Amino acid sequence: MSIDDYSTGEPRKHHSLYFEDGNFVMQVENAIFKVHQSLLSRYSVVISEMLAAPSQGESKDGTDEKPLVFPDDSALGWELLLSIQYARPRINPEIFNGKQMLWILPIAHKYCMEEIEADVINELKKNISMDGYVDLMVASQIVGSDELHQTGLKGLISSQTAPNLDQAIRIGVEATHAVMLACIVNAQIQRSTLASDNRECRHCGSFTNWKCATPACHKRQT
Repeated sequence: MSIDDYSTGEPRKHHSLYFEDGNFVMQVENAIFKVHQSLLSRYSVVISEMLAAPSQGESKDGTDEKPLVFPDDSALGWELLLSIQYARPRINPEIFNGKQMLWILPIAHKYCMEEIEADVINELKKNISMDGYVDLMVASQIVGSDELHQTGLKGLISSQTAPNLDQAIRIGVEATHAVMLACIVNAQIQRSTLASDNRECRHCGSFTNWKCATPACHKRQT
């Protein structure tokens, strides 16, 4: 994560992604990045075409005097994404966790960075835990993928664990309801299976076979 919060304060040079030999200056929130135009263009057709477009005024955006502003984007997201671009060929899951990848994904998707988007999604799919499935469902909302949504939902249901409040907020009401309903149904099935395999002890009411296994009972059935 960033050591500086660029969502507040005055516009300032980014602490690690302002390269003096860079040839393109961009501003995201209050972070000023100076990077290499060829690197941005390599991974994004959208940005490549944007940078190639002729300027409308006297001076072209993208300089120290006039940084190109990227509105509605996250400085943290760009920080993480640029770190990936400079460290290619691939995302290292030991460096970037699920939440950080979800900061990167909206920018990669918005600017059609298909290679990076695919790498992020592939790494998210590898985390087969409750948090991993939740991250996958959040990713599905970002890229508009029903396939990812169903994969994450099936994973949550198969885990047979109710989501906590934070997870429920992230996946939404409908998905939470589906997971909770599956947990209830599974519990009912397990109870029915237990009841069908055993008899109820007429002495203490516990389900048992020939001899009640309840420590306080242990009475044989007659």
